[in-house]
Amino acid sequence: MVEQNREGKPRQLLRRAVVPMLVAGGCAVLGSQWVQSRQQARLVRRDDALLDGQPHDMMLSWPYAQSSTLYNVALRQDFFLQYHLNVQLRENVANGRDAIADVQAGRAMAAVAPVLSWLQAWQASPDLPVRLVMGLQAGTFRLLVRRKLRIAKIEDLVGRRIAVLNADMADRLFFSIILRRKGLNPDTAPNWVILPPDEIDDALAAGTVDAVALHDPLAWRLLRNPALDVVELVNSVNGLYAGRTNLALGLSTDVLRDTPAAAVALVLALYNAAHWLPAHMAEAASLLDGRVDGMEQDAILQMMRHEVLGISPVGNDLKTQIARYVDELKLLGQFPDSLNSASYARRISADILHPVQPLP
Repeated sequence: MVEQNREGKPRQLLRRAVVPMLVAGGCAVLGSQWVQSRQQARLVRRDDALLDGQPHDMMLSWPYAQSSTLYNVALRQDFFLQYHLNVQLRENVANGRDAIADVQAGRAMAAVAPVLSWLQAWQASPDLPVRLVMGLQAGTFRLLVRRKLRIAKIEDLVGRRIAVLNADMADRLFFSIILRRKGLNPDTAPNWVILPPDEIDDALAAGTVDAVALHDPLAWRLLRNPALDVVELVNSVNGLYAGRTNLALGLSTDVLRDTPAAAVALVLALYNAAHWLPAHMAEAASLLDGRVDGMEQDAILQMMRHEVLGISPVGNDLKTQIARYVDELKLLGQFPDSLNSASYARRISADILHPVQPLP
């Protein structure tokens, strides 16, 4: 006698229909796992092919690397060591322009600077012997205004005094783009005031400036100082720019041509360090304890929780982001509208993890 189910259908027939489906499903799962394992194996072999397993010295120019979260993670969590890298830092690198100058002059093999600063450097020197190979971290630009002024929108900054550390720094460029998008002339709408970092606190407290355009950690320290009573009007950690890199790693074309394995090792070390960060913020903050002026471990952790971590585009993702920056600098008249942004981004970058042609 054949057993019946609730609908009156023979269970034997149901079983005959289900068993082949389960077998096929199991094969599909196993097949998917096999494909994934094969893809991972190919990736490992490809990386092995690009690496040579040899130790490499790397002179790196990175402004304030000693207080950089990513640099400290890469160094002190042994990501550099994993890839047999002996990374040495250039001293007294004040900003991205200095870092770019170091690699341009051959004093460094690689440099870290904001993408906006890199693009300005290529404008000044079209034959800059560098290629951008990866993004390192999202921007932490913050426009802080004195609370008592009750400034509610960026258009209210017309005629106001905004402090920046340098007229050509990425902080000013970034907020100039924001102002231009609002239909304002960034060169004349606000009054930009150049101040050294140790004078900004006093200028805010005295009311000699109305706002500051800076990036972390200094911007975060000012924001969390109750004596200054400032509020955040605009930033790059939310909205459109949250997933876009700010800093980019540029490698000398000599390194890319002569020691490509060292270049790949540096990119992989920093890439893995960047992706380690989001899940290990407390541990990362402990690495920075005592290394950031005026901030202890708890304050550093709080700052990190208000930043976007793990942003490290390479390959096509990096080229797409560079092209967007080029488009935005067109708004400021720094690139001609006729320029093909995508082609330009391809020319000044290199995908060294997925090379399809000889490196420059």
